[in-house]
Amino acid sequence: MDRRYVIVVAIALLILAVGGILALYTPAAATASSPAEPSELDGTFAVAESVSVDDSPFFSRKSIVDASTGEQRQILSFEEVTYDHYWTGNDRQYTKIVAENEAHLAERLAETDGDVRYEYDDEPSVIVESTAAENATSATDHTFPDTLTHSQLEMTAFEETGTTSADGSALEVHEPKTGWTAVGDVAAERDQLYVADTDGEVHIDDDAQLRYANVTLERVDAETWGGYLLERGETWTTSYEYEVSESLDDVTVRPGWVNEIR
Repeated sequence: MDRRYVIVVAIALLILAVGGILALYTPAAATASSPAEPSELDGTFAVAESVSVDDSPFFSRKSIVDASTGEQRQILSFEEVTYDHYWTGNDRQYTKIVAENEAHLAERLAETDGDVRYEYDDEPSVIVESTAAENATSATDHTFPDTLTHSQLEMTAFEETGTTSADGSALEVHEPKTGWTAVGDVAAERDQLYVADTDGEVHIDDDAQLRYANVTLERVDAETWGGYLLERGETWTTSYEYEVSESLDDVTVRPGWVNEIR
């Protein structure tokens, strides 16, 4: 047999063997961990946070609290419905519900015991006055960031890259890592993902409170290089944003739709 032929065959078999090993190889992964801890906020504040998947809005929450008047507002937006809650400061709460269609609005109304105070003719929307027994949890009793926003932080591995400042306070800067990422609380039960095309950063204060986030990244559900190659076309891109301010200079607490209530 021609010696060159033997050498070529041997090299081809070696390449196949190495490729097979790599296909099954589970690489070392960084551990996903949020640098921030959810907590309640005090005083006057405004917080805007959102999560998008593949450029489509998935969830957003805007929370506004005016400690001087007791007024609060919280707008929760999902794919099919938006709840705009307003607390007057004198123990009354109104909610404007805007649904994708009349069927979804009927479903949302069936879940509340509040009194309908106004119905819109040009959109599937109503204003409901809630009773004290079934009021939505006010913004002052929520933790920040929201569970959905924080879950995205928990699914990301970060590294501290520097410091910045806001309102005279020093903040840590953390940036998302690219590469294999282990997600989960228990080492034996962690899922592994490949994270690519990371962009943005998060800012954390001395109390591990999230002050700012603007992160976009791509995830591939794979635990081996072989799985990565198979699933590379089935990626999803997630973006999450968060910003907190202790000033209401450019924010209106009382919504204009309150004027519809008679």
